[in-house]
Amino acid sequence: MGPLIPYPVSVPPGVSKLRYPDVVKSKFAPIAATALLLTACSSAAGETPGVLAAEPWIRATVGTEQPQMTALFVNLTNPSEEDRILVSADCGDVAGEYQLHEMVMVDGEMMMQETEDGIPVKAGQHQHLAPGGYHVMLMGLTRELAAGSEEIDCTISFDDGQTIELTAPVKEFTEEQDTYHTHAATDDA
Repeated sequence: MGPLIPYPVSVPPGVSKLRYPDVVKSKFAPIAATALLLTACSSAAGETPGVLAAEPWIRATVGTEQPQMTALFVNLTNPSEEDRILVSADCGDVAGEYQLHEMVMVDGEMMMQETEDGIPVKAGQHQHLAPGGYHVMLMGLTRELAAGSEEIDCTISFDDGQTIELTAPVKEFTEEQDTYHTHAATDDA
């Protein structure tokens, strides 16, 4: 045990004198524990989050030329220092099949096709899944989707195992281009 406190201390009757190390332990243990906890929390809070998703929506199908298919659009941001790849999406029983699509130029015409390796979300950058670009295709719809009629719960998954739950409202797509539903030829066709 350490030395006694070097100055006189009046102690009330029935209370024993504390030695210096006991005083340090009793007074500073909570402070040390709090400091340790704050250090652990600050390092966890300082970690860069995974991919972030914002403003998801699904194109309405009522009145469209091909109401058996539609698309999920969403803005993705990757604040990390590592590239990520969107590898899959699922919106439950709304559709029979989900594919990740990209737009490509074929014989001078923009066509869409399923991506071979998913949708890249580069480190420190944004990837906008939008009409005319990358998007999630919902095919074999189980029902027509009217604008404003519902919000659809979807899950998107990335190559590192991260998943994001989205609630995507059904919205009217007013800037539809003639090539929006043109598909590039595949080996399957």
